[in-house]
Amino acid sequence: MFSFARCAAPLALACLMLLQTPAMASGQSAVEGVSPFGAAPGTPASRAEALVREGDTTRALALLDSAVRKNPRDAVAWYYQGMYLWSKTGHSMRPSVFPSQEMVRMVSAADSSLRLAVNYAPDSARYFVSLGQFTLKSGYSIVRAAGRLQVNGAIEAAKRSGDIATLAVASDIAGMYAWRDYEFLGNRAILIDGRYGQRPVLLAPTSRNTVDHEPRWLVNKVEPPTGLAPYSTALSFFQAAVGADSSNQRYSRHLYMALAAKNRWEELLSVATQRSAQFAFDYQAKLARGLSLHRLRRFAEAKAAFDSASILMEEDEWERLTRFSRLLTPKSYDTRSTKMDSSQFASMPEGQRRGLAEMYWLLNDPLSLTAENELQLEFLARVVYADMRWTDEERGLRGADTDRGDIHVRYGPPVQEVTSECINCILPAVTLLWDYPDRTFLFELVPSFNTAYFPWGMRDRMLRDIDNEPALFNNIPTTALIDTIPVRIARFRAAGDSLDAVIAARVPLDSLVRTAPLDRVPIDYSVRIFDQFVRVQGAETSRRSYSPDSAGAAELREFTRRLGPGINVVRIEALQADTRRAARATVRLTPQPTTGFAMSDVLLGSKPTTVAGTAASRWTDVNTVPGDGVYDVGAPIGLVWELYELTAAEGASRYNVTISVNRVGRRGALGFTLRALDGLGRAVGRAGETNGNIVISFDRTAKAAPALVEFLSLDMGQAPRGRFALRIDITDRGSGQRVSRETEFTVR
Repeated sequence: MFSFARCAAPLALACLMLLQTPAMASGQSAVEGVSPFGAAPGTPASRAEALVREGDTTRALALLDSAVRKNPRDAVAWYYQGMYLWSKTGHSMRPSVFPSQEMVRMVSAADSSLRLAVNYAPDSARYFVSLGQFTLKSGYSIVRAAGRLQVNGAIEAAKRSGDIATLAVASDIAGMYAWRDYEFLGNRAILIDGRYGQRPVLLAPTSRNTVDHEPRWLVNKVEPPTGLAPYSTALSFFQAAVGADSSNQRYSRHLYMALAAKNRWEELLSVATQRSAQFAFDYQAKLARGLSLHRLRRFAEAKAAFDSASILMEEDEWERLTRFSRLLTPKSYDTRSTKMDSSQFASMPEGQRRGLAEMYWLLNDPLSLTAENELQLEFLARVVYADMRWTDEERGLRGADTDRGDIHVRYGPPVQEVTSECINCILPAVTLLWDYPDRTFLFELVPSFNTAYFPWGMRDRMLRDIDNEPALFNNIPTTALIDTIPVRIARFRAAGDSLDAVIAARVPLDSLVRTAPLDRVPIDYSVRIFDQFVRVQGAETSRRSYSPDSAGAAELREFTRRLGPGINVVRIEALQADTRRAARATVRLTPQPTTGFAMSDVLLGSKPTTVAGTAASRWTDVNTVPGDGVYDVGAPIGLVWELYELTAAEGASRYNVTISVNRVGRRGALGFTLRALDGLGRAVGRAGETNGNIVISFDRTAKAAPALVEFLSLDMGQAPRGRFALRIDITDRGSGQRVSRETEFTVR
């Protein structure tokens, strides 16, 4: 954003000329058709211009003041005086309860000078435009509200003179005045008791956990929605501005803003596509295409549009747009929390920050089988929308960095958005209420301004609500088509510091194939292993075809994969590409020791056996079909596990096995029997019931070895349907060390 504060005195006139024009995006010329009249040689304005070039603005203003006192009808002198005074106000023309007397005097003098210039040169469209820009940038609502009259005069004067460049900028400014009216008047609500405005209860804390209210019960939006007239007026002016000067990115952005605000995605796509074809290096048009395509659920095309925009953008601007800290809590209020906030993230080395962001997007990709990451595209669409919707060029604020933009990026579009009168505001304002399914946010908006803020005294409350859940992506339509794949994973020690994972996944075929209009329905499968550095350590894709009539409710798939040390993440996906119906599972596996006394996970499956005449020394010697822990009534519960580095004495290891089973969520007697059977079908140990648990305990003696395998099956007789908790305790009788594993299974 351009700043007068950055202008050295010799460049003041150049600053004024740039001030006449909209803020330009990178790659677009800063020279526009709207600039001050050149002062005729020898005139006071010309001499003042020379003084400014020499760096003496004070003498220039004194000279102009003397000139207008001698000739009050010198429109050019009034104009130059107004513009130089405006330049001295810098960024201070913003809402202030207690402005300084000097600032009030300077703003008032600039306003009077520009109005007199217009009065004495009524056919100067450019003077009208400058006055309109001045009032639009003013920090005072009353001054802003009066500005539309000057802009209307600029439009009429530009039409009479045929000045197309001035007509374009005047139309854009007129559109912004109408847009500020729309922001203030749109989506008004009436309370349930019929009063028009707002109740104090709407200024309560935002979290549903702390406030027992439902905003949509308290207010009813006016139907048809209010603000339609100023919206239509603003849209017409923006279209006129773009029509008069299609090369101006600011005018185009305002048109994008108006279309996006009403979810007019097809129209936005058409406008942005046309401009993108006309101006190949206009990244803003490509961002608008990406937003509209994403909202139209054309994800592959949206990704291509965003990618093409990123290539054209400067690195710093792309970094600002996509910075990962937008999804982190701005400040952690819970001293016990382990969540990272944005300040902690910013203090990390760049490589570590990049790695954490990549890990987040990889693990939160709804489907790696598709070419695009729908969640990351949603994030980009939200940021682009926020920048497009709430950027305030006059004050140098980017929309995604405002309070409304921040909430939109974190949680997406609100379910309900209403406007009502603000009763506890210091400045005249309205309250904007954004309602989500589990939270509500409030903002204050001063009339004629484009930027809304969290209400005074409530910022900490809003930030605490963000701290609880910094970001959500539950508005992505594609996630509604993704089912869950139940997964069971058992890990066994392998060579070195690695582990072998036996994965059983139950794929819900019925939800994948039932809507596909095909005789043979292809399903794509993917199994990926990510290590602690988010590197893919194993990936496999395959395809199977099914008949819709023959596909059962689910299909059990099994995989064996090698895992490295540290944290591992297993992702399993199934996709029907024609309908985009999918299922997935993501399991994060914490590190497991690969040396010392320990026990593997418990592999649940069918009744385990060995090849006749052989002994099982490792889990790979046991025949069983891995399962997801769901069994029919009366089916045997197969168990396989390994023990590592037991104490050896006289060439043997001695240990005790205790197995306990209880029904989850039920107390009292279980009402069924339990037997543990070895691979030959012989019962081992004796079962007894204690405190609602059936317990079987027995001792083992085995030839000493680095790894020992145990396998048996549980016969639960006619156990009732339900969930059961299983616990296996191992005691090394040589050292007294103990280790245990817990899991659950279901009888259906």
